[in-house]
Amino acid sequence: MDEPGRTHELSTWVTQTTNEMASEYERIRSRALEDPGTAGDQGEENWAQLLKEWLPASYEVRTKGRILAHDGVASRQVDVVVLRPGYPKKLLDKKLYVTSGVAAAFECKLTLSSAHITEATRTAAEIARMAAPRTGSPYRELVGPIVYGILAHSHSWSTAQTAVEKIQEYVHRGEMKNVAHPRENIDLVCVADTCIALKSVEFKKLTNLPGDSPDQLLCLVGNYFACTGSPSIGSLLAYLLIRLGWEDAHVRPFAEYFRLARMLSRSFGGAANLDPTGLTSETEAAARERSDNFLDNRPWRWDEWAFSLE
Repeated sequence: MDEPGRTHELSTWVTQTTNEMASEYERIRSRALEDPGTAGDQGEENWAQLLKEWLPASYEVRTKGRILAHDGVASRQVDVVVLRPGYPKKLLDKKLYVTSGVAAAFECKLTLSSAHITEATRTAAEIARMAAPRTGSPYRELVGPIVYGILAHSHSWSTAQTAVEKIQEYVHRGEMKNVAHPRENIDLVCVADTCIALKSVEFKKLTNLPGDSPDQLLCLVGNYFACTGSPSIGSLLAYLLIRLGWEDAHVRPFAEYFRLARMLSRSFGGAANLDPTGLTSETEAAARERSDNFLDNRPWRWDEWAFSLE
């Protein structure tokens, strides 16, 4: 029997990875003024290597490419892509990655700025629109199949608190300007040495309302921060595994382990109830029958009709 309060080995391994990223940041930054392009490439390779080492081996991780929609439209260049299991070997080195085979895509920055966030919210919406809209359940209609976000080693602001405030501000600004549907919101902004902002989506219903009021559907979409002193990379990995698990049942046992080990921390954040929900009328009608009551407080599970994304 382990002693109470003992540090979980998973936390130790994540901390080791965090320290490696910090060391790499200092090394790269010391030469960045001499050759900014090479410095940026090295930063991308750091993140690509981290994902290769931590995500399931069946997921290919590649650097620099564009995402190719079914209608032939290509995205602007992204720095790192995570490809789904079974991606055709013939296409791995084409640098144009088909939307149906992309699990996640990231912009990588050595030092995050407000301009980076503004640009990324626009790219997130563009990439979300490239995937064909899905129907059939609240999850499929509210959450896109491709995770998109920013991965940064550090930030440009004077303090960690200022960084959190600026990330919150510019994510909100960018989404107000660029997003037409909740599936287009940016999924994450991770700063390895500071914090991570994560998209949150929750869908349930309120029943037994006063009078003869019909059941109310709750579609809560927002962002929350993990800045509790636990490494941001731990929350990043837990969130990514859970998001992959929603699309790939083979990942779910590992994702569940990260959840149970409390790697996904939540400090603060907020969400707004969407009205209208953004669902098709058929799915909305079915959800009134199939979704859970918000007040029942049932354990988290993989349920596309009554879900909390993370």
